[in-house]
Amino acid sequence: MTCPAVTIPSTNLESRGKSELNYDYCLVSRLPSLSISTVPYTPTTMFRIPPRSLRPLAQSIRLQAIPSPTPLRAAFSTGVASRSDDLQNTGNLSITSSGSAQAPSKHDLYPVTQPPLSTYPSSATRNNSTGTDLNDDALERFKIREICEGWGLYRDAGEWENYRSMFHADAYIATSWHQGPIDDFIAASKAGFEKGSSFMYIMHRILGQTVDVQGERAVSKMKVTITCRFTFDGIEMDCEADCRFFFMLESREGRWGICRYTLLFDKDRIVPVHPGRQFDVPAKEVMQFPSGYRYLAWCETQIGSPPKLDLNAHGPERDILYAKCKDWLDGKQVMPNLTGTDEIQY
Repeated sequence: MTCPAVTIPSTNLESRGKSELNYDYCLVSRLPSLSISTVPYTPTTMFRIPPRSLRPLAQSIRLQAIPSPTPLRAAFSTGVASRSDDLQNTGNLSITSSGSAQAPSKHDLYPVTQPPLSTYPSSATRNNSTGTDLNDDALERFKIREICEGWGLYRDAGEWENYRSMFHADAYIATSWHQGPIDDFIAASKAGFEKGSSFMYIMHRILGQTVDVQGERAVSKMKVTITCRFTFDGIEMDCEADCRFFFMLESREGRWGICRYTLLFDKDRIVPVHPGRQFDVPAKEVMQFPSGYRYLAWCETQIGSPPKLDLNAHGPERDILYAKCKDWLDGKQVMPNLTGTDEIQY
């Protein structure tokens, strides 16, 4: 087996010492760069690069090949700086210095930082670590969790009566592909199923959730992987998006129900359904969308459903949403847009 040529942009090699290069497949960057010629595939292959070619000097680079068909974004990261660049082919590429870890730079596509402390709901109870009646508190959280898990269990199966029972009548839903009152969202979801392969077949893997309760209000954050099957030019492919669902609930006449829903996307990818058939996704087009869901956003655009673009877990909308979650728990009026500063009347 022979890998194609690997090209490493010299502008990204900013380590002062040895760097280790881990990659899936052999990739080619679009930037002006230093080329390494094609080599036979081995689990670990050593390359010697003239020091004068690097800025600053890097004495050697080790390439560790792990073949994978998964199309991912390349992230170049060193102990001095990190940045990301377009790929011609698909895979994951990273350069990591042997030095100490550094904070994410402005070029990091997926920064993870602590939300502002001002958005922390200190008066809410959660996870049996707070509260005065732990058993009753846990029961309330269980009721809320059972409701929220119905999103995937009911919707994916088309159990619309059960799905509708999760929401209060004035609930507002904001997904990447549709925003509006709950009854409009259900109608759009039914229409999507009826369109079949010309739309997208959406499934949900529910991974777990946390619940904050404060009086008659609650916020649930649920980890989910959304899988959407798309068909382009007769080729099936799955777009998998790791995300966090945010539910704002209220207890009315003793019954919890969802009043607001939205989500943030952490990262996504496209995988072929049939390993031997792959669809070419243009890198330049994909890179126009937010980093947390660039592939899903591209796919939704292709089917004529332009995506909502302020749902990136790595953008300013995260802090906006966290602040509104606290406002909700504090009893304030919270209107959509939940991830923006504009207000939507519905």
